[in-house]
Amino acid sequence: MSRKLHQGSGAPHLGPLPHRPSALAPGQARDARRLLGGARGAARLALGIATAALALAACSGGEARAPNPLRALDERRAIEVIRRAMAHEGAQPARGREVELTSGQKVRVDVGVQSRSYGVVYVTEEDAQALGAAIPPPNGRDEKLRVVRGGPDGAIRLVLLYQQNYLYDDLVGESHERTTITAERELTRDVQDFITYARTQKFQ
Repeated sequence: MSRKLHQGSGAPHLGPLPHRPSALAPGQARDARRLLGGARGAARLALGIATAALALAACSGGEARAPNPLRALDERRAIEVIRRAMAHEGAQPARGREVELTSGQKVRVDVGVQSRSYGVVYVTEEDAQALGAAIPPPNGRDEKLRVVRGGPDGAIRLVLLYQQNYLYDDLVGESHERTTITAERELTRDVQDFITYARTQKFQ
């Protein structure tokens, strides 16, 4: 049963305290020193493990590295890739020309296809700002390519390949996250997909 202090100035009397020896016997003192030495050794070992763990965390952790800065394929290089991709698909690249979209806005076709009424527009950031709502927004990675119509009767089909979808970082060696080769391969794939689609749909 727990004891309760009584209200008042004096403390409750708990009875006489047991006798406390003033010194340990020789055997007891030796055992006590051994126990104390073992406790100190264990403490030193635990401190060493903790220090090693902190050092390892400092080496393996640290602040997260910022992503590499990205840049887009410039228009001149992109046109070379587009022409090469067309030729690889057996389509003869034609010189670019200006076409009026069905929306009334004019657009520059960067690479056409010889004797065909379809081509490729590489939409730079400046082009996108100038054309505004006259063209659809850029497609995502898993979305279909954007195809628009032009010409008096809308018979001209143009695929819009947005510059912002073909990015690479400007670092070298193993620091690369997205190389120039990766960006060019993606552009090549999209051009070839469009040529295949145009043939399947029997575009003139």
